[in-house]
Amino acid sequence: MTGRKPAKPSKSVASSQSMRSTKSGKPQQPKTFTRYFIRILLLFVAATAVFIGVFTALVELTPFDAAKLTPSNTPTVIYDKYGHQYATIAAPGGSDIPYSDIPQNLQNAVVATEDHTFWNSSSVDIKGILRAAFVDLWSGHLAQGGSTIQEQLAKIVYLTDKKTFSRKFNQILLGVQINRYFSKQDILAMYLNRVYLGEGTTGVKEAALKYFGIDLSKNPNQLTLAQAALLAGLPQAPSAYDPLQHPQAAMTRRNQVLQNMAKYGYITEAKAQATKRLPLGVSSHPLPGDIWTQHPLFAQFLLDYADKNGINSQLLTQGGLKVYTTIDPQVESAIEQVLQYGTHFAAPVNGEPVPAAAVFVDPSTGGILGAAGARDPAAARGLDRAYENAQPGSSIKPILEYGPAIDNGTITPNSILGNQPHDFGGGYFPHNDAPNQPTQVTARYALAYSENVAAVSLLQKIGIPTGVRFAEEDGIQFTAQDQTHLGIAIGGMQNGVNAVQMAQAYEAFDNQGIQQQEHLIRRIVNTSGQEIYAFHPAAKRIMSSQTATTMTSMMEDVVNYGTGTGAAMPGWGVAGKTGTVQYDEGLTGSHPTWIRIAWFDGYTPNMVGSIYMGWNYDDSSPAYHMTGAPSYQCSQIFGDIVRLAEQGQTPQTFQSTVSVNTNDPNAVKNLQVTWNSTAGGVQLSWKSDLAGQAEFIISRADVASAQSGTAAGPSGSATVPVQIGQTPNLTFTDSSVAVGNSYTYTVQAIDSSNGQLIGQPATITLSIHGSGQNAAKCAGSGAGAGAGGVSNGTSGAANSAGGTGQTDNLGNTFDNGTTGNTNGGSSNGGGATGTGRGSGVGSGVGNTTSTGGSGTGSTTNGTGQ
Repeated sequence: MTGRKPAKPSKSVASSQSMRSTKSGKPQQPKTFTRYFIRILLLFVAATAVFIGVFTALVELTPFDAAKLTPSNTPTVIYDKYGHQYATIAAPGGSDIPYSDIPQNLQNAVVATEDHTFWNSSSVDIKGILRAAFVDLWSGHLAQGGSTIQEQLAKIVYLTDKKTFSRKFNQILLGVQINRYFSKQDILAMYLNRVYLGEGTTGVKEAALKYFGIDLSKNPNQLTLAQAALLAGLPQAPSAYDPLQHPQAAMTRRNQVLQNMAKYGYITEAKAQATKRLPLGVSSHPLPGDIWTQHPLFAQFLLDYADKNGINSQLLTQGGLKVYTTIDPQVESAIEQVLQYGTHFAAPVNGEPVPAAAVFVDPSTGGILGAAGARDPAAARGLDRAYENAQPGSSIKPILEYGPAIDNGTITPNSILGNQPHDFGGGYFPHNDAPNQPTQVTARYALAYSENVAAVSLLQKIGIPTGVRFAEEDGIQFTAQDQTHLGIAIGGMQNGVNAVQMAQAYEAFDNQGIQQQEHLIRRIVNTSGQEIYAFHPAAKRIMSSQTATTMTSMMEDVVNYGTGTGAAMPGWGVAGKTGTVQYDEGLTGSHPTWIRIAWFDGYTPNMVGSIYMGWNYDDSSPAYHMTGAPSYQCSQIFGDIVRLAEQGQTPQTFQSTVSVNTNDPNAVKNLQVTWNSTAGGVQLSWKSDLAGQAEFIISRADVASAQSGTAAGPSGSATVPVQIGQTPNLTFTDSSVAVGNSYTYTVQAIDSSNGQLIGQPATITLSIHGSGQNAAKCAGSGAGAGAGGVSNGTSGAANSAGGTGQTDNLGNTFDNGTTGNTNGGSSNGGGATGTGRGSGVGSGVGNTTSTGGSGTGSTTNGTGQ
């Protein structure tokens, strides 16, 4: 056996081995692969069968009311807060046109654009759905449409506009049901009679009448190819493609529709190109009377509110409903009158009226009492600036800085805030609106006169997270970028806010710290009497009641003395805050006087309101700007609306004031002032029973500046005293005075542990008329509450004989002056015995006399307190 060669393997064996391996040595198994493929194919077929079976079952189980597709001739009725009929929305059945009257060009344009397989396919566009599903899954949210005309009709009639996967699936199921019950011709007619086409129009008949003045029920053949293409392009985004508001976007969309028609063979390419060259040829035409003629400014807000709160606005336009709202007819009427005919709006730029919006809310319930998002009734349809986001400017300050700082005890209204412009880091260098402002101010003063540097300093002090948490709880949303910079302290927000948000955010200030959820629609009842929607109230505490009271007191100063004096109404408690956004979105720049946006957010004891005025356009549009004082004008608009809304009502003030211990009449007494001409300073001294137990805040008002109109408020207005110091001592020296001016000093005792005011302040005025020993004169004044319900007495004033020096109203002599003989005011305290502090003056050289302050109660000797 040795020497024999090994037997060669047979060919078949070698072939088998070669088939089992590749060059890399890995075996191949064709039969196994085939088996796997067959298994996968069988599984796919089985899964498809199961899917079809489940889908069919779901279609059968899906509730479907075909009657809802039948046009109604009964209008929807809107009720006000008192349950009275306020307006009606015409039923679409009154504006429906049959399929035979729908122009062929319009049918073709819609099919080519919305669902080009409509005539040849079922109600489910599988290819479109798969394409949309891929994009949706990739993006993580529902981004694509992929809807057939049947599905779009289902969404209009049965569903909402909210993009969710469950809604999309229901839309598909309902689309199948519609396709089973109705012919394609009926489906297309129902769709074209129900679809929203902008400017408040429902259906092609209203849209053709609105944009072109063509009545399709009478002259269907009058609609041109270009006009049909424009209408067919609107369903996708009726506001964005509104030809009256955005003609260029509408033109682009129309031309795309024409291109679609050529692509699918409805018109030739040459016809498409020729038609593209035609102008839009649109103008606004009136529609038959209903809510759009009765209350056009409110009508659009109602529809937008519905869409933003999970109620399909098109449901309201289908007819036959009863919609119960919170609208107060008198408030809404006031808003509409002022926005349409008011005289306090900023002057037009290039002839275009400045846009505006107003929203008013009941602070105790959150019910919207009135709202409008436009000034021009013709422009109201499809345009609602009440929901238009814009930067809030300084109107954010009470919510983002002052509210949280007061609430957590960081400051009191009399706390000193730094107001010296400087770099806060990273090159951020905010400035105040007016130059030469005090470098240190009280929080009260800073808010009243909208000092920007002080606001930024305060946000830096409490920390951005603290301010943002408070504001977000109050309904204001910030982006991650917003929270990286201090510019948000004065309104530098990416997404901004809208008037509805701001009205709700200010609610808590007016409602003892509690915010009620804003709402307009309380409930909706269908033709069968079934309640198909109900609002469920929700309230939350934003701040303590004491914080709300303190902030109200501070914002009353905005209206009484500061930047919002246009909102003041005699006898009424009014509080609020102004805000402006300048052209370059900063407080410095190439156009510091150009203002794009202005706000006033304010409240009375009965209502909270937000006024928004301006253009929220890109900064590259310099034509859209305002000059002057538009935020002050917003406060005037607020006042105009409230005066009309409250006409005939008894004036009301806010129920409570900042907690003050008034039981100590000797907290500050015997206030005296001395002018030291050599040192160039003013020496204040006083007595107090609380010496060593309390601290004293010293404030000063420049009386001459207030009289000359150079204060921060409007010319000639009063001024809020600027805090110039705080001390535990009974003396204070003010060296920052100038000859020729008059100053009013106020000293207030406070509990330094909690910032609570103690007793009443004492006030004295000093006038510096020249130089030398006999340069000054002073006047002391007091104010207090009389007993037995006595309010304030009449002022008293008496002249002393001229002398060679200056005397104060206590009869004390300084700088070699003689004593002045003064008497206080006298009043009849309503039959009760009043006690209080009077006032008087002493005269110096030249026998000049200043007027005394006010006294209360019976006649007293003048004591400068």
